[in-house]
Amino acid sequence: MNKAVLGFSILFAGVLLLSVVAPSFAHIGNPVNSYWATVTPTIDGTMASGEWSDAAVVDFTLEMRSRTDGSLVRTLDGRFYVKNNWNTLYFVVRIFNDDYEALDMLGAYDGLAVLFDNNHNGVVEVGENGEGITTYVGSPFYSHNDMYYYGMVGATGSWDADFWAGKTNDGSLAWSHTDPIQGHIGNWTFEMAIPLVGSDLGYDFNITNLPETVGYKIWFQEPSKGIDGVYPDDPAIGQNKNETWMGETYGNLVIHPLYYLTIQTTAGGTTNPAPSTYPYPYGTLVPVQAIPNPGYTLNHWELLGTGNVGSTNPYTVTMDQNHTLTAFFNQIPSGPVGGISFYSIAPRASTTSIVYGVLFGLAAVTIVVSRRRKK
Repeated sequence: MNKAVLGFSILFAGVLLLSVVAPSFAHIGNPVNSYWATVTPTIDGTMASGEWSDAAVVDFTLEMRSRTDGSLVRTLDGRFYVKNNWNTLYFVVRIFNDDYEALDMLGAYDGLAVLFDNNHNGVVEVGENGEGITTYVGSPFYSHNDMYYYGMVGATGSWDADFWAGKTNDGSLAWSHTDPIQGHIGNWTFEMAIPLVGSDLGYDFNITNLPETVGYKIWFQEPSKGIDGVYPDDPAIGQNKNETWMGETYGNLVIHPLYYLTIQTTAGGTTNPAPSTYPYPYGTLVPVQAIPNPGYTLNHWELLGTGNVGSTNPYTVTMDQNHTLTAFFNQIPSGPVGGISFYSIAPRASTTSIVYGVLFGLAAVTIVVSRRRKK
């Protein structure tokens, strides 16, 4: 067998084995980077103009599957927005083209939860964070937040809100539907604010240093229809992937702080922005222009941790961490011509006048030499 084929087969088998043996540890998909909140949103269930323009945006699809046999019933398109500051994580989930259901008389309720796997072990456990909201007033998710997972006697566990467990309801959430009449089709909007350092240590987030990466999962439930959908999901789990909503697969959410760009120069010039330290949100592209003094030129830039990054001017820094950028200037070398610096003349004289001056000087030297020879 070809070695390349054999190697690929072993690699594929290893990946398949990991996906089968340990799906509960899977974090799938590309990481989502929580942008810095330059605008503080009002958590009222509606998205005002510009309120979430500074957030990261992710489109997704929910496979709404039967709770009884795991079969696919339908799909729903969704979108979520996420951003943060030093104190709070802000999250919006939108579900499109779904019917409004205010109350199920049998005690079932529609709702949404955003679950967080803080320690990345693929299971939401006691003390780990989550947020939930539902349209049913009898639901433990209704107008409450800071959910946690707790064990019950004779059961595997259940989600509940901090409020119902005597904990502090120290976040906020709200929802709306574009056509809030029973059974009418429209779009859901769920807004929530989650403290990064909550008052219930052991149950809330306790993130004191950013950046921090946590697992996340979006769970949309419609028990009256007997269906649920989760994102992200993993096809390797099979038909029961939406029933095991408290574990299995998560995406990675990176909660970023403001990052700082320090600009420095050597002697011989300055920059725009001027040398100093500036804060920027994650992902900001910052062009820095080198401005040499007269008689100097930009030699190169150095980015701390990377080294020489060339002499492109301006140089653009991507703010994915704290950065220090230094502009290195060199003095332009000058050689004397007849006791007068060519470079000291050049800025003041045209090319034509310089050429005539050089020819005149050569003619004068020729005349002097000729006269001395005649003597």
